[in-house]
Amino acid sequence: MQESLEKRFRNIAPPVQFCSLRFVEERDQVLQVRQNVLQPVHNTSDVGVMITVVHDGGIGYAATSDLSESGLARAAGEARDWAQKTAGSGVVDFSSVPMPRSSGQYRSPVQISWDSMSLEDKIELLRRESARLKTDERIVDWEASLWYTETDSVYLTADGGRVEQRLRQIVPSLAATANEGAETQTRSLGGRGFCRQGGLEVLSQVGFHDAAPRLAEEALQLLSAPNCPTGKMDLLLDPDQMILQIHESIGHPLELDRILGD
Repeated sequence: MQESLEKRFRNIAPPVQFCSLRFVEERDQVLQVRQNVLQPVHNTSDVGVMITVVHDGGIGYAATSDLSESGLARAAGEARDWAQKTAGSGVVDFSSVPMPRSSGQYRSPVQISWDSMSLEDKIELLRRESARLKTDERIVDWEASLWYTETDSVYLTADGGRVEQRLRQIVPSLAATANEGAETQTRSLGGRGFCRQGGLEVLSQVGFHDAAPRLAEEALQLLSAPNCPTGKMDLLLDPDQMILQIHESIGHPLELDRILGD
């Protein structure tokens, strides 16, 4: 399909300074067992393109899920119209910005493909790990899940550029919630923080098969753990937390993408 899409794009690309097309097809599957009960299996598929046009200093975008030649032509026309409307009124003169004609490809390294294990076996794995989280009556909620995403994308430019990517990502998750009186605590396997490129080998890399009893025990320990002291003190953040803090505390207040109109 990508080859025929490229041909259609070349046919409809308008006579402008720069025109590009970004095609993305994403497929997700989410499997979850909560309190030893299988939840509805979620399968989603999303596909579409975004066309960018730069002309006379302006820039315009248009997106569509209609991948026919007429659908692409309509989106290209809308992007061209927006480029004309923004010409002379933007912070940046996009005509002076070099637009590279890039080429290349990338594929996620996968050792054990998602499809190498049947749906039934994946569900049985989650049932087993879910059951291992329930180690005590004070564990009141627990779940095990797998979230798998396939993303295929192609970036084309009217002057011959072509970049192709095939990403395969998996997010394993375990969580146990403990309660005693008015105190409730939760421990998880990174809180979906183990989002990695690859296949089912990621489960072994993050210790998915061995983590359930430990997480349950840590949730129980938190019930009696003292709270953090109150006061003014230095705070040491890991890099991943610092990235999040910059995003939330600086990025959102500034909203530079909106200020610059891009």
